[in-house]
Amino acid sequence: MESKLVERKPGGRPGNGMLHRYMAEFIGTFGIVFAPVALSATGRMEGGDGGLMAAAWVSGLAVLAMIYALGHISAAHFNPAVTLGFAVARRFPWRYVLPYWLAEILGGVTAAAVSALLFGGGHGAHLSHGPAARSLGVEAILTFFLMFVIISVATDRRVNEAIPGLAIGLTVVFGVMIGGPVTGGSMNPARTFGPALFSGADAIGHLWIYVFGPMAGAALAALLYEAVRGGEAHARSAPNDIYQALEQIEKTAQGT
Repeated sequence: MESKLVERKPGGRPGNGMLHRYMAEFIGTFGIVFAPVALSATGRMEGGDGGLMAAAWVSGLAVLAMIYALGHISAAHFNPAVTLGFAVARRFPWRYVLPYWLAEILGGVTAAAVSALLFGGGHGAHLSHGPAARSLGVEAILTFFLMFVIISVATDRRVNEAIPGLAIGLTVVFGVMIGGPVTGGSMNPARTFGPALFSGADAIGHLWIYVFGPMAGAALAALLYEAVRGGEAHARSAPNDIYQALEQIEKTAQGT
């Protein structure tokens, strides 16, 4: 089902419906950041499980749940690197990249702040282990796989709409499993930025790896998928056909 950008303000005048998409990005990013950060805290308690497998599955299941809850509203980017990838591939308007980034970053920071309030700071932060070049490469490659799956299931009309949450969630699971010992398997600047603010100088000093690696990987994956998609007949935007909806808004506004 396509979500519409046209909403009605009091008095019946049409308005830009991007606000509810920003709200969805904030809530979804909050969910996918809070889940693994809270697990990191509760995993140290009696009966908790703070191991790599638990972190991978909680991260993947949180992504899966938020996609099914909010994907039909905002396309469930929940990740500045993913938003960049969609924009580079011309599946998302550049003029909305910064607002999406802001919503995603605020969602991650708020999730980390709530977790710090409940459990104390220092939980769920990502730290690079070993050479910085290796960590940068791991984040870029893992995010490449994630973005390649996302742009396929989110923007290709041949993909069944029931598939995206499961496909993307499972990709996050294997990404965290592989990247966990090296970088924590972030694949998402918003996932790393929030907890880093509550975890001290070491975590903040590693932030550049979790920005440049995922951004590069996502952009490359998006461009490569566009090269192998097989034509515009199979393509749509993320959110679905957002360009057509925005064009309709502009036409409606001009007619008022």
